[in-house]
Amino acid sequence: MKELEQGSAEAVYVSAMVGEMMQRVLEDTLTELARTRGAVYLDMFVERELARYADLFRERPDDTPQTTNMLRSWFALEGSAALRSVVKRASVEARRD
Repeated sequence: MKELEQGSAEAVYVSAMVGEMMQRVLEDTLTELARTRGAVYLDMFVERELARYADLFRERPDDTPQTTNMLRSWFALEGSAALRSVVKRASVEARRD
């Protein structure tokens, strides 16, 4: 298989598929943790992971300071919303049992 070109339609599709799979794995894992450790554990998990988000952001060499700030803000906002959404679904799923 050839290397996908960054930004190509194929690369975006593969990235979205992998992201969706990872979200499902995370949701299943968090559901199990909520069942075994309680929903309060998920609250602690979210706070700890949000604090670690800064470690995930990677500045690209060609980015201007404005671009970096904008991307860092977007990353924190979208990442936070996505994580909270997954945790909320996991909590609901764990309460069903």
